[in-house]
Amino acid sequence: MSERALRVHGRRLGFVVLLAAGLTHACSESDAERARPAPSEDGSAGAADAVGDSASDAAVDRSVGDAAQDTGPDVATADTGAVCDAGVTPTPTGRTIEVTPSMTLDSALGEAAAGDRIVLRAGTYPAEQISNRQFTDYVFVEAAAGESVTLAGATFRSCAKLAFRGLEFNGTVQLDGSSDFTFHEVTFDAGQSTEAALHIHGQGTAGASHDVLVADSVLRGGGRTVFVLGRFAPSDQWNHHLTFVNNEVTCGSRVCFQISGGRDMRIEQNRINGTTTSGVLTAGATRVEISRNRFLGASGSQAAMQIATPGMEWDNYAGVENMISSAISIANNVVDGWSTAVQLDAARDVAIVFNTVADGTGIRFNHRTPHDQSGAVILDGNQEIRVWNNVLPSISLASGESRPAFESHNLVWVSGGGGTSLITDAPAFGSGTDYPLSSASPAVDAALVNAETPLVDFEGHVRGSQPDMGARELGSVAPACP
Repeated sequence: MSERALRVHGRRLGFVVLLAAGLTHACSESDAERARPAPSEDGSAGAADAVGDSASDAAVDRSVGDAAQDTGPDVATADTGAVCDAGVTPTPTGRTIEVTPSMTLDSALGEAAAGDRIVLRAGTYPAEQISNRQFTDYVFVEAAAGESVTLAGATFRSCAKLAFRGLEFNGTVQLDGSSDFTFHEVTFDAGQSTEAALHIHGQGTAGASHDVLVADSVLRGGGRTVFVLGRFAPSDQWNHHLTFVNNEVTCGSRVCFQISGGRDMRIEQNRINGTTTSGVLTAGATRVEISRNRFLGASGSQAAMQIATPGMEWDNYAGVENMISSAISIANNVVDGWSTAVQLDAARDVAIVFNTVADGTGIRFNHRTPHDQSGAVILDGNQEIRVWNNVLPSISLASGESRPAFESHNLVWVSGGGGTSLITDAPAFGSGTDYPLSSASPAVDAALVNAETPLVDFEGHVRGSQPDMGARELGSVAPACP
């Protein structure tokens, strides 16, 4: 698969955009594997879930994924941050296998060959555990045209190259040591369950899950709506190359996205709806891009984005020293209705650029010194944080925290701003949704361009040579993509 390089603070972070990955039904894990506790939550530092669930909720979310059918070559985007192509949807080259509710998906996969198309007819299908279904090219699993198909969940273990489209899962979809899955126009709905709607798992003997694309889909409910859980080990063992683009996500009872052992990820162009919990929580993540999302919170919502490193203060697991959140890019997001837009809890190397925050606290720097099991300090507060070209109500620094390593060209109109070229006047938003700037806004033509500055805005429009602060460029009409 091809890699695109994303410029971050003079370095380049590789992101493989999995727009051509196939769905693989990850199989079930053993009871011994499930016995390993997920990290516990602790709200003492404002964390929604520092690393994972409490020991009583340690059972790993066990259902498997939806159907997607976009399996062309990887799409390498330019250094604009825009996803210009959702990949090429190939035509199945093999036979068509029809499945009715009296049959199982696993049995159909057992008959299938690379390039085949499995069509599920209308009805409700029971949850399945599917193992070792690996193909050299994609097998397509989709609902029959115009028919409603519901699956009670699925667990795919050591599976590869499956593409799902048009299905609904009303139980957990779990990928365990599986790769090359795509989900298009799929609904993941965990309801009131404490399990995840989509669980990308990499702690079992099958190893990490990787190359997964979820696009144009709906994800809602559960505890953590999307839970990425990897080994407490160096990042090369984590789940990786995971892409979520253009989805409607409604947070479950714990968080919308929790990443505890994930790398090389993209969360882009999603609508993320908060209730009382956080939107995106990283607690052991690296090379993650959170861009061009619309975060809509509700009264009582915590942080739209919480970038954290766990440690003895929250969890006391072997290998916790590896779970640093680092190399995170937060760009071109529009946020309202959350208590805090970006909360930093002992994070390292985070770029925060071109975001528009309408209310609450724009950026909150909490001071934590997470420790490993031996008591050694993992990080002393937040380090290498860069903040520029944002429109924010305020910036809050806890005692012991330093100002960002780079802070320039921000509009902070209530309190706490600093750095060079700071504007403290009100942003003067214009009419319309998603907080566009008016022509009278002091943020117009006031942004800084450097090597790390994204070239497009929230809507995918190319910014000019004198860009505006905030996520939306005033009057921009040129699309980033043809």
